[in-house]
Amino acid sequence: MGDPSPLAARKVLGDAAAPALGRDERLRGAVALLAVGLAAGGAGELSFDQVKQRFRSAMTRDPLDSMAVMVLGCSYLFYQAEHAENPRCTRFVDALLFISTCLSGGYTDLFARTPAGKTIASFVMTFGPTLVGSALSAPGGAPASQELQEQNRAILERLDGILEALRAPR
Repeated sequence: MGDPSPLAARKVLGDAAAPALGRDERLRGAVALLAVGLAAGGAGELSFDQVKQRFRSAMTRDPLDSMAVMVLGCSYLFYQAEHAENPRCTRFVDALLFISTCLSGGYTDLFARTPAGKTIASFVMTFGPTLVGSALSAPGGAPASQELQEQNRAILERLDGILEALRAPR
């Protein structure tokens, strides 16, 4: 893929049925769209630190949306990487099931076979559980309720009492 512009990336993805473009070109186009999305709003080339910061910002701004985008986007990429090579990945739903299980226990009878599929699965297994945890926690990391704060305070007071009793001379 010679032209790295967003239009070229969209053309590669849009021409999925074109016989001249193979699976690798479609995958490169999808990755180019992701890179263009991270680079949006920036001037010039991005440094690695800028990419990391934008990635963190995108993930923490709205973790629930980020999780949905990660599951659907990685499922699409995984399907594109595996469907021609892997007899167990014949439908998009198969890829969706695989990626969603990568976020937790990883139970499925489908395994990545291609290098691209293995890379996508590794990415999801690395970042997915943390993203799910932040998406399902209370907003801003705040305690779920005042009652929980009071319970924690009572536990700490009791532990402090036990510690004082242990330190007291006998």
